Amino acid sequence: MASKSSLRRLTQMARPSALSFALALALLVSPAEPTGWFQRETIAEEPIVLAQNNGFRGFNPFAPIQRLFGGGREKKRQAPVQQAPKVVRPAGLPPRFEEVEKDPDAGLILVVGDRMARGVADGLRFTLAQQPKIKVEEITEDRKGFAGAEPPDWATRTLSRIRGADVKAVVVMMGWRDRNAEFPGEPPIEYMTAEWLETYRNKVMALVRSVRQEKLPIVWVGLPPTNDELLNGDFTQLNSLFAGAAEERRVRYVDLWDIFLSEDGAYTSFGPDVDGKNTRLRTNDRIAFTWAGYRKVAFFVERELSRLLGGYGGLAFEGVEDDPNFIVLTGRTTSPEGFLLGGEDDAEIDTGSTAYRFFVEGEPLEPVSGRVDDPRSFGNDSLSSLVEAEAGDT
Repeated sequence: MASKSSLRRLTQMARPSALSFALALALLVSPAEPTGWFQRETIAEEPIVLAQNNGFRGFNPFAPIQRLFGGGREKKRQAPVQQAPKVVRPAGLPPRFEEVEKDPDAGLILVVGDRMARGVADGLRFTLAQQPKIKVEEITEDRKGFAGAEPPDWATRTLSRIRGADVKAVVVMMGWRDRNAEFPGEPPIEYMTAEWLETYRNKVMALVRSVRQEKLPIVWVGLPPTNDELLNGDFTQLNSLFAGAAEERRVRYVDLWDIFLSEDGAYTSFGPDVDGKNTRLRTNDRIAFTWAGYRKVAFFVERELSRLLGGYGGLAFEGVEDDPNFIVLTGRTTSPEGFLLGGEDDAEIDTGSTAYRFFVEGEPLEPVSGRVDDPRSFGNDSLSSLVEAEAGDT
């Protein structure tokens, strides 16, 4: 057997590897001379098999030092945090909301038109969600108007729906999809020609007459301004036809043009919403509306419905003509003095005129001798006689 000193030296010279340590240990414990039936030649011919000791598997002699200095420990792997996928909702679609159960005999607001009309219907449905006696339905074709190939027969479809339900009013908004669309014919009627405008006006009036023959009111919503000057010109032409239809009794035209412009009269995609907060109202194409924009349009539509229906079904709006919310939502806080005086440019306003000093600067008018508002026109006796005469009349 090897001496203790030899064993000590071999142990100090051991390598960190478990295999090297096991080999050295096997050599130390083997006998110096073979005994019994084991022969030296046999040992030389057989391969050396190293015993595997589970106690030394993965042995690391430097582990105590590593632990002393904070090493040697496996770091716990943190599972990656999975974020919930973001739900991207198209700008013009309404959020989820709950409506109260509608009465079986609830009156119906029927909305007719293209994609913008569908947005207005969503806005009205949201506004009237808690009103059980009134509901909103729609007859819409997202990409159809009055012109183009095979346009819907709006008058017939609307009249059919009116006669099949308790409709209280009809809301119409369309025209966006009529741009550059011809009327069919031989040859086709070219866009924005005099003949085209006359044909378009006849289509508008046919829809108005189909509703009015049922003695129902109509709210016709005009087209909004855009960032395209050519398109603005087309929309202005169409709006003039829509506004002309409002000459009929119980037809209200909602003019959106100034409502969706900035204070300086320029196009803007932002503006006050129905809560008075500045937010994005128009989509990236600068034509359609976001959900906040449609809600704002619905606010003004519902305002007119309340006036026409006299508060039927508990409509949300209960205001008057000079309701301050109307001014706030249009983006204006005061009326320009030029509009009050009949002019739009400062150069047209005579700052020295009596009207300017009275309306703008607030100066009182000078009394005119002999006029009823001039106290100098009456002496004490005359004033007493006037008081007595008025007392006698009562």
